[in-house]
Amino acid sequence: MRILLLRTWTTNIGNGFIDYGARAMLERAFPDAEIVETGGYPNHASDTAALWGGTRKLARMTGYDRGSYESPTHPIRRNTVNISELIDADLAVLPGCVLSRPTFRKYYDTLRQLRERNIPIVVVGGGGEEYDEDERKYVEAVFDALDIDVLLTRDRTAYEEYGDLVEYLYDGIDCSLFLGDGHQPPEANRTFDVHTFDKGEEPDIDETSTPTIIRPDHAPFDEPYHFPVGEQARKLVGLETPLFEAENVFVSDLVTDYLFLYANADVVRSDRIHACLPALTYGNRAQFYFDTPRANLFDRVPIDGDVTSEPVRFDMDELEREKDAQVDALEEGIATVL
Repeated sequence: MRILLLRTWTTNIGNGFIDYGARAMLERAFPDAEIVETGGYPNHASDTAALWGGTRKLARMTGYDRGSYESPTHPIRRNTVNISELIDADLAVLPGCVLSRPTFRKYYDTLRQLRERNIPIVVVGGGGEEYDEDERKYVEAVFDALDIDVLLTRDRTAYEEYGDLVEYLYDGIDCSLFLGDGHQPPEANRTFDVHTFDKGEEPDIDETSTPTIIRPDHAPFDEPYHFPVGEQARKLVGLETPLFEAENVFVSDLVTDYLFLYANADVVRSDRIHACLPALTYGNRAQFYFDTPRANLFDRVPIDGDVTSEPVRFDMDELEREKDAQVDALEEGIATVL
C-alpha cells in the first residue's frame, strides 16, 4: 500500500512536529506500507501570492477581484502544482489542525484533484481554529465536496463539532504525541530551560535555580530575519524586545534542532502548544501561557495537573495506551475506505 502524507508548511516549525508524529503513527499502523511525504508549501506560497493580488498582467487576464481571495479555486492557487498530484497512491493522509478556512482554502484544489483520481482522504489529529459557526459551515462544505469519511480528532471540541460529517470518527490525540516513536534526540551536555514566546512577552521567572534559558522562535523563515520592518512589527503586536536582542535566542530550519531542545529541557514555558507538547511527549515538564480554543487538546492528554497554572508532566504509561488506541483506530478507519 502506498500512502501520501500531505505535509503542510514549516513556516511554523510546530507544523513540522505534527508531520513527524503523523509519519511515526502511520509507520506503527502500517509497517509494510510505502509512505511518501509531499510538501504543502507550494499551496501556502500561492495563497500568499493570492493575498497580494498576483501580477497586474494576471489580474487583467483573469479579471481578478481582490474580494475573490477567499475562493479555493482562485486562479493563482489553481496555477500551482503540488507533487502529490503527480503520484498515484492508495490513500492520502492530511494531519493536524486543518479543520479551518485558511488550511482548506490553501489545500482545497490539491485535495480535489486527489479525489477526482479516487484517492480517499483521511484526516488525523484534526482540530479547528475558532470553532465558530462560519468555520463549521466551511468545514462541512469541504467534507461534503471531497467526500471525506474518516476523521481522527485531536481534541474533544473537534470530535463533538464535526463527528456528524464522517462515516468513521475517533476521539483522538495530537499527532505530535508520536514524536518519540520517530525521533530520539541525543542528550545535551548541560541543563537548561526553554522559553518559547511568540505571541506575548515572556513572563518573569526566578532564574536563580536555572543556569540557562534558551529562547526559540517558531517562525524560522519569518520577516524579522530579512527585513528591519519585521522587528517593528513585533513591537506593534506587543513583543517589545526585538528577537536577537534577547539572550540565548534560537532559530533553525531543522525540525530536529527544536526537538533536541524540547527533549532535553528541564522545563518548557511557552505560549505555543507545539512547544509544550514535544517537551511533554519526551517526558519533560511544560507550562502553557495562552488562551486559545486550540488548547482544548490538553483535555485529551494524560497530564498530572493544570498545564496553564504550573509545569506538568505526562503519565507516560497512559500516553502509550492512548497511542496504541489511536493506532488501532487509524487501522480501523482506513479499512472503511479501502
